[in-house]
Amino acid sequence: MKENKIHYAWVIMICCFLLQAATTGIYNNCVSLYTPQILAEFGFSNGAFALCMTIRSFISSFSLILVSRVFSQKTYKKIYVVCAALCSLIFVSQIYYTRLWQWYLENALLGFFLGFILTVPLITMIQNWFRDSSGLALGVAMAASGLCGVVVNPLSSYMIANYGWRSGIVMLGVLCFVLIAPTVLFFAGWTPEEKGMKPYESSKKKEAAEEKEKLSDSKSLINETIVLITIIYCITQYTYSISVFIDSLGYDVFFAATVTSFIMMGNLLGKVLLGSLVDRYGGFKVTNITTALIGLSFLFFALTRSKILLILGGLFYGMSMSLASLLPGVLAKECFYPDLRGAVMSKTTSLATLTAALFYLLVSYSYDVFGSFKVSFFLAALMCIVTVILSRKIEKQI
Repeated sequence: MKENKIHYAWVIMICCFLLQAATTGIYNNCVSLYTPQILAEFGFSNGAFALCMTIRSFISSFSLILVSRVFSQKTYKKIYVVCAALCSLIFVSQIYYTRLWQWYLENALLGFFLGFILTVPLITMIQNWFRDSSGLALGVAMAASGLCGVVVNPLSSYMIANYGWRSGIVMLGVLCFVLIAPTVLFFAGWTPEEKGMKPYESSKKKEAAEEKEKLSDSKSLINETIVLITIIYCITQYTYSISVFIDSLGYDVFFAATVTSFIMMGNLLGKVLLGSLVDRYGGFKVTNITTALIGLSFLFFALTRSKILLILGGLFYGMSMSLASLLPGVLAKECFYPDLRGAVMSKTTSLATLTAALFYLLVSYSYDVFGSFKVSFFLAALMCIVTVILSRKIEKQI
C-alpha cells in the first residue's frame, strides 16, 4: 500500500511551481508591459528607466551569495515569508512615485529581498527531494514563470487599458504574497528528512546513473560553466524590452501583450520539454539545440515586421528563460561533486545575475543611441553561436 502512494517529492515540485510563479513569474516576467505606461506618463528615457532593473539585479547578485548560508531547515519558512511580504509591499509602493530616483530605490530594496526567494532556493529544494527525474521536476517547477506570464500578461493589459497601470501593479503585488504564504507555511519542506522521508529515486536507474557520472572539482571547468550560464542570463535580458520593441514598430499594447504571452508560452513549454529531455539526453545536447532556436528568434526580431514571425520569434525566444532557469542546477549536477554543487550554483547565479544586469543596461541604452534594437539583436545572435561553441568545449572535458 505504501509503495503505491505518490511520493511527497511531487508535492514539493508543485510547491516550487507556485513559488516560481509568484517570484520570477510576477516580478520578472509580468512587469515589462508597465514600462511603456510609466515612460509615457513621466517622460523618462528608456535607458534611464532600464537602470532600475540593473540596480535590482546588481543588489540581487549579492543576496544570492548569502542564500546557501542563510537558508536552513529551521529558518527557511520564516525567511521566505518575511521576504515575500516585504517584496510585495515595496513593489506596490511604486504607485505613489513621481520621480525616477524613487524607482531606483525601490528596485534596490526589491533586489535584495528577491535574492532570497528566487530560483536558487527552489532548485536546492528540488535537488534535495529528487535523486531521479530531477530534470523533469525542475522543468515543471520552473515552467510556472512562463505560465504566469501567459495568464497574467493579458490580465495586465486589460487592467492597464481599463483601470490604469497602478491598479495592475497592486494586483501583481497582492497575487504574489497570496501564492507564497500558504504554500511555504503549510506544504513546503526544505529536505525529505524534515518530514521523515527519503528522496524520490527510481529503483531501475539508481545504480546505473551513479556508475556513469564523471564529476569534477576543476576550477577551470567551474569558470567556463560560469561564463556559459552568464551568456544565457544576458540573452534573457531582452525580455524586459520586448514591449518597448513592439511599441517602436508601431503596434499597440494588445499586440505587445500577445508577443509577450507567446514568450511566456515558450518559457512554459520550454521548461517542461527541456527538463524531460535533459533527463534523457543530458544538459549539453539540450543546450545546443535550444540555443540555436533562440538565435533564430533574434534574426526574426532584427529582420522582419511580420506579425506571424514576431510571434514565432517570441515563442522561440521564451526558451531562453527556460534554459537560464534549468542550466545552473543541471550543469552543477552533471559536472561537479555533490558537496560543491550548492556553492557553485550560488556563485554562478550571483555572477551571472550581476553581468546580466549590466548587459540589460547596454541593451536599453543601445535603443536610445541607434533608435532601434536591431544592432543588439544581431549581437545576441552572435552570443548564441558562442554559447554553442563553449557548451561543446565543456562537454568534452567531462
